[in-house]
Amino acid sequence: MENTIGEAVVNQVAGQAQQAAETATAGFMQRIFDAYNGFIGIFPEAYQWVVSIILVLAVAAFLWSLVKKNWLWIVLVIVLFPGILPVLKNVFDSLTVMFTGQSNT
Repeated sequence: MENTIGEAVVNQVAGQAQQAAETATAGFMQRIFDAYNGFIGIFPEAYQWVVSIILVLAVAAFLWSLVKKNWLWIVLVIVLFPGILPVLKNVFDSLTVMFTGQSNT
């Protein structure tokens, strides 16, 4: 009986740890999207895609200059890639609206 209770406690703690890890990961991406949406919301909707393209080019130029100097910065690019996803999403959403006149949302 004690073994069953111990296993139940261990399984419960392991489940909660897994859930906490998933929440932390999702929270990080959500914070990135929220920060980007807060920034891009400052600009009029018609110009948001232009601002997004400028941000993509600025980040790409910055990362290229870092990678050119030291190839170990490629690791940094891999780590920062999730941060560029909301920018790219906004560019493609805005271009879709501009060309089709229909919003994805």
